[in-house]
Amino acid sequence: MQLQNSSSKPNPELQPADTATSVKAIEAWLATKLAKQLRLDVKTLSVHEPLTRYGLDSIDAVTLVGDLEDWLGLELPSTLLWDYPTIEKASQYLVKDFDISAALAPGSESNSEQSDAPDAPAKTQGWGNLWRQISGS
Repeated sequence: MQLQNSSSKPNPELQPADTATSVKAIEAWLATKLAKQLRLDVKTLSVHEPLTRYGLDSIDAVTLVGDLEDWLGLELPSTLLWDYPTIEKASQYLVKDFDISAALAPGSESNSEQSDAPDAPAKTQGWGNLWRQISGS
């Protein structure tokens, strides 16, 4: 499936070590958010397992993608987690096909401890918040 968004190009200056670090950062963020959203222990999640194994439904998936958009400051395809059904595959896709360096840069607002913290207050804008309000989660 051809995914949308040609507005954010991958950063050609990323080195392999940077790529691995970026993938791990996104994996950790996704695992934390998924665990919170589905009320699971983050320690029980595997980045290699399909997200549907944990009970992720379409509303949860769109909400999670919306939160990811807010965190990274990017427009992402709403089908991201269906097209890349594991935390590992979604993270690798994002690092390969988007410039996420600004979001993961030390000191950036997106990369602050507050936005990564599982109990951080929800942002009040973006698709993630809209779906959270609609679904009541």
